[in-house]
Amino acid sequence: MSRPRFEFDQFLSDPFGTLERARETGGLVDLNDQTTGVVHHETVRALLSDSRLRANFLDFLRTFGVTEGPFFEWMKISPLNRDGADHQRFRALMARTFTPRSVERLRPYLRTAAHELISGFAARGTCDFVAEFADIYPSLGLCELIGVPLEDRDRFRAWANTIGLGFSPFVGLHVAAVDAALTELLAYTAALATQRRAEPKDDLVSRIAAAAAEDGWSDFEASGFIAGLVFAGHDTTKNQLGWTIATLAEHPDVWDAVGNGTRTAQEVVEEVLRHRSAVTGVGRTAVEAVPVGDDVIQPGEQVFFSVWSANHDEKAFPAPGEVRIGQSAESGHFAFGHGAHFCLGAALARAELQEALTALTARITCPVLGADAAWRPPAGINGPDRLPITFTARPVPQQAAEG
Repeated sequence: MSRPRFEFDQFLSDPFGTLERARETGGLVDLNDQTTGVVHHETVRALLSDSRLRANFLDFLRTFGVTEGPFFEWMKISPLNRDGADHQRFRALMARTFTPRSVERLRPYLRTAAHELISGFAARGTCDFVAEFADIYPSLGLCELIGVPLEDRDRFRAWANTIGLGFSPFVGLHVAAVDAALTELLAYTAALATQRRAEPKDDLVSRIAAAAAEDGWSDFEASGFIAGLVFAGHDTTKNQLGWTIATLAEHPDVWDAVGNGTRTAQEVVEEVLRHRSAVTGVGRTAVEAVPVGDDVIQPGEQVFFSVWSANHDEKAFPAPGEVRIGQSAESGHFAFGHGAHFCLGAALARAELQEALTALTARITCPVLGADAAWRPPAGINGPDRLPITFTARPVPQQAAEG
């Protein structure tokens, strides 16, 4: 059957208005000649758990003209391109590190790191939040949790920022830079895996290195999996931190409520994740016919699930365009995906966002955004490239002063 055409040019200039109009026209929309868009919360939830739709990031790359090179080859082995037993084997290994208990043990470290970064700019009353906090903070927790040496964080932060451009419809414009950054990152992670095989530690890099030998993974797979963690643990959380500041700058009452303890960082972070997720959508490929209402997704069709649209569906949330704490508690949001590919690092990302917000609201007044903020296009991984803010420093809490 004929589906409504999704106007991508309109989306770039008015993303949420365009998505709202798409939800009004029906359950499925045509994004292009090869890709079907899913825009309703209920349908996104059902289809992301449907085994007839498989992860296939290579189809996404081919659609935008990328058919070879280091990034393409890396995505061939990525968990984003795997399903079934092979995918579950990888997740089982990762899950031993990304447990709620291990993340909870990390919270004092995250808290101290957040306060140290804030101390670098609080007295000035102004900063570029991306450069001085969001681009630094996620890699600190990741280094600590998975076993990447702390002294290497600046290098892989730069690599991760460039590789993030590969997860966008504009990948074709940046693929040369993405390939170059990835080549350097893979060389680094291969050397790190070799080091851990010789001198194992109680960390995820050592476990991946050991599993590679036990399960017959190639050196490229081992280094590629480590590189994927380095990337995923940085870029999405960095951008989500930017969205947290930009969203709450318009809600000083919520900012102050976290600061004075009348609202928890946990509940506020969940609403910001729903309201403005750094991940705008995820893709799958149909391997069998999948009926959706009166329509059918045909085998071979590429399917794009709009996280932004599902998280703003009027049928799932009472006030989707507003920041209203607690409104996602019943329906849930898709900032971390859903189903077999639900984000392994969700617990770590949540802890980082919560500890950062708690520290920031304690140390500075609600920030005012500068006029010269710069944002990525509203596709792929979205967030600010530059986010200047002004504020007034608050007295340093006793706990932070002692830390």
